[in-house]
Amino acid sequence: MLETEFKSMLTEDAYKKLEAMFEWDEVKEQVNSYYTDPSLLLKSNGITLRVRTKDGINKIQVKVHKNADSPLQICEESEFETDSVPESFTAEEVKNMTGIETPASLLGSLTTLRHSLMYTDGVEICLDKSDYLDTTDYEIEIEYTSEIPDSLKEKLSEADVKFSAPAVGKCTRFMVRLNDLIHGAE
Repeated sequence: MLETEFKSMLTEDAYKKLEAMFEWDEVKEQVNSYYTDPSLLLKSNGITLRVRTKDGINKIQVKVHKNADSPLQICEESEFETDSVPESFTAEEVKNMTGIETPASLLGSLTTLRHSLMYTDGVEICLDKSDYLDTTDYEIEIEYTSEIPDSLKEKLSEADVKFSAPAVGKCTRFMVRLNDLIHGAE
């Protein structure tokens, strides 16, 4: 499945403003458990390997990022069934999912409270509050398969949402924070 979305980081105030601005279809918690390999082959190939737990269901997800340094994110995404969040995957398992033969181990998890709304047919708003490694951040994602309506663009502008900075995904933010903690950065 090809996923196309605009992403923008938010301040807590902008998050609260957007949270109150819309009547959300659902609000759910999801947990992303991230994996990495010893040689960082997955990362160097733009691949995110995670298990997402939502509504008590675990799914292995592989995201292959098609572009970087843009607020517009295009990813090829695959999903596989699993009954748990394993501590690791064998090199063979990773090869079957990603095409790269390398073992991968669990790094840790990020918990997101996601508000979602189908704004129009083909345009979904996802408003996220994510907690990980003693950090909380806020983000909006506009996932779309059709044109984003001007009415939505106006509402987002009212909330001071800008899609001008390159998008930094949850996995990258998790990894940066983990690296900061390991190396003693404040």
